[in-house]
Amino acid sequence: MSAFWEAGCLGVEVLPAVRGQGPRRLELRAYFPGRAARRPLEIRLGRALAVAGIRPGGGSRLSVVRDRRWAEVWQRSLKPMRIGRSLLIVPRGCHPPRTGGRRRIGVRFGQAFGTGEHASTRMSLRLLEAHLLPGDRVLDLGTGTGILAMAAARLGAGPVRAVDNDPVALQVARANLHDNRLGSAVTLSRCDAGRACARRLYDLALVNIGASCIARILPDIARGLAPGGRVVLSGILVDDEPAITRQAARLGLRVFRRLRTRPWSALLMSRPARDKRLPARRA
Repeated sequence: MSAFWEAGCLGVEVLPAVRGQGPRRLELRAYFPGRAARRPLEIRLGRALAVAGIRPGGGSRLSVVRDRRWAEVWQRSLKPMRIGRSLLIVPRGCHPPRTGGRRRIGVRFGQAFGTGEHASTRMSLRLLEAHLLPGDRVLDLGTGTGILAMAAARLGAGPVRAVDNDPVALQVARANLHDNRLGSAVTLSRCDAGRACARRLYDLALVNIGASCIARILPDIARGLAPGGRVVLSGILVDDEPAITRQAARLGLRVFRRLRTRPWSALLMSRPARDKRLPARRA
């Protein structure tokens, strides 16, 4: 989907695959500004897809969509979400229900991923809740709205570091940390995966950013995990899962648990507690 963003799209909608004869396919609807000229957009999109290794197919088409103030329509559709055993995600503008003992996390809108609606975010939160240990040192790579970092802090993590290389996402995440009074619990910075993973070892890494990006930074992630450390990998299509798991195995990571909400998959991987390639885990 990064090819669409590179071509200037405003949003991408992923529709469920249709079962039938032949290979299963996803339908992606990418929305571009109405002022975009058709032919230049076709050329720009074709180049972006080529860079991503996708050859233009006969199934793609461009059409004009009437403006309905889509952001407002989408916002009105959002509702508070109970995720896992103890989390309550409340999108901004929603009337907060009684928490019922759940840990509440408010999320405001912005040009950053992570409101809790998407299956990959929900699965990440479920794996985080189930496998975070008290005091774990946590790294959230590609934090977006900061939702995973905030959940980690709410669930009892130790130091939490959230990084992103998008200044707009960092602005949204900073506002969410302020709203949730978690500014002192989460360290937020603009940084890439290599630099973030080189500075210290982490007990748990959270990565919800898509298969192609995960494949590129997985060696950095593996180096940044303490022996016995775990990583949640999400934003992966089920069809991309085998390639990711093979690469992870070569890096000394094994799949400990997987969740699937088709077409999406989320993986929890772990590094052996005794790994001679890394220094001993710090107390």
